[in-house]
Amino acid sequence: MTWAGDGEVATTGNVQNLSGSGAFTGMDFDYPYQSEADGYIDFFTTTSGEICLESQDGKVRVGCNTGAAGYKTITSGVIFSVFQENVTSRQELMAAYMEFLTGGTGIAENNSLTSQLFLSNPAIASFSAELVLQETAECDLGLFDLTGRRLGTFVSGSLSSGIHNLNVSGAEFPSGTYLVSGFLGNEQIRSRTVLLK
Repeated sequence: MTWAGDGEVATTGNVQNLSGSGAFTGMDFDYPYQSEADGYIDFFTTTSGEICLESQDGKVRVGCNTGAAGYKTITSGVIFSVFQENVTSRQELMAAYMEFLTGGTGIAENNSLTSQLFLSNPAIASFSAELVLQETAECDLGLFDLTGRRLGTFVSGSLSSGIHNLNVSGAEFPSGTYLVSGFLGNEQIRSRTVLLK
């Protein structure tokens, strides 16, 4: 994505609504037109990258790009937290962002024969996971911030075979990206999740 301009002052207005394109087709949000959040909303050209969301005037306000080294970025001129849900929820959009960035489906999964972990992503207010074990195993699975500091524990100890619902409250943590990491038997698990509030 290449920056193309600053947009107008809020009193003139920029964005009334946002519509998805490409992998984001079908997503649609209203935006607080001529509000403080609508001042100087940047727009971009697609000399490289793809359109994610464009405003009613056909200007690209959110774009996705994959760099030469495979690094993926999302460039946005709009404020995510003020999106007014219309056809799509903000959680669905965040899941689509995460799918683009990680190449995944928004569900962290270990597809071994002995265990499977299904992690809610994005997490809404709390972190939840469903663990399926084929046999009894020693498990240690924690929640970490991006510096590696352990913030909570999903499970620590022996679990029997079967389905286990695991939770860590996100009440005291700010919205953002967190790591879920640990061991399920002899298997190492590591995944990212986003907390939305």
